[in-house]
Amino acid sequence: MSQSYNRGRIEDFGRWREFSAGMWAWVFHKFTGWVLVGYLFTHIAVLSTALQSPDAYTTTIQSLESLLVVRILEVGLLSVAVFHILNGVRLLFVDLGIGLEAQDKSFYASLLLTGAIAVASVPTFLAGVFG
Repeated sequence: MSQSYNRGRIEDFGRWREFSAGMWAWVFHKFTGWVLVGYLFTHIAVLSTALQSPDAYTTTIQSLESLLVVRILEVGLLSVAVFHILNGVRLLFVDLGIGLEAQDKSFYASLLLTGAIAVASVPTFLAGVFG
């Protein structure tokens, strides 16, 4: 049976300390999903400059690529996408009944793999910014 909390009139956000790995996986999956949806709107806005002219699109892309903050945000976007994909595959296996006893380990593995991919991608994303 699931636990019930008496939340009272004000939500107790101190409960985050009680979260298990499964709850963190759920929170991160929802967060990364919303970040990806938000990115889609930004992506569409940048692509819409191509409707004005090819030169406007090229200028927009070149000006964005020259900013360090955009390159850092690209690493963040990659991290968000990789975690969302890995956690989604993990959830698919869990729904199929594969790896039910190792859900926590697979969540931590997806976090570690996401971190490794993000760190390995930093030189690629930052290439050409300082030169």
